[in-house]
Amino acid sequence: MDRRFSINGSVVASEVIDGEAIMMHQVSGDYFSADGIGCLIWQWIGEGRGRNQMIDLLKESFAREPAEIASTVDSFLADLLSHQLVLEVDEGDSPPPGPVAKTSIELGANYAPPILNAYSDMRELLLLDPIHEVEESGWPTPKRTRTEP
Repeated sequence: MDRRFSINGSVVASEVIDGEAIMMHQVSGDYFSADGIGCLIWQWIGEGRGRNQMIDLLKESFAREPAEIASTVDSFLADLLSHQLVLEVDEGDSPPPGPVAKTSIELGANYAPPILNAYSDMRELLLLDPIHEVEESGWPTPKRTRTEP
């Protein structure tokens, strides 16, 4: 069975900018980054890819021992889980992913294990002024709530 994950959207805000995934845990106030293969894995999680599919895609791109790739991917996924950035989902909870999207991330010829960088230096500031919706004018707006018909 292929383990699958989803981004913990209820508490995580994230963006990929210039080949780097930036994630903020809105409850802890910690923020994280990953580039290269780590950024690619973050994107694949967002696309609904399973662990085995991610490892197979990396094995196709790099001449490395499959066990080494699997070990480093598992370590990265464990870091994401331990910081509650992703959740493990049941196979039936998400639709199967579509075709692999092209990426502009430059991975190079050498395999560099994915690394999750964690930062807590701005925790107090981020918790004091959490991310909120902003109008085009730049003024914050309260989060919209759904109204039942």
